[in-house]
Amino acid sequence: MPRKTTTKSTTKSTTSVTTAQKLGSVIKSARDIMRKDKGLSGELDRLPQLTWIMFLKLLDDVEKVREVEAELEEKEYKAPIKLPYRWRDWAGNDHFS
Repeated sequence: MPRKTTTKSTTKSTTSVTTAQKLGSVIKSARDIMRKDKGLSGELDRLPQLTWIMFLKLLDDVEKVREVEAELEEKEYKAPIKLPYRWRDWAGNDHFS
């Protein structure tokens, strides 16, 4: 009986990456970086830290939108978190590319 041979397709998938996949990739990258920190001994130390960092980043993104909206409406905007505790002040894009 002759043996069948199959060839694998070398064509790359053109499927776009979803937001959930991007987020998963960013979280995995952050966890890998945090594993190198000698001050954090395990997941029980890293998870609260990672959660807090993600919260601060999300809050900063929302604050930027609200600042622009207030400026467009010619209203004063008072940020809930002051310098130097905002994400953009200690972990801005120049630190994380």
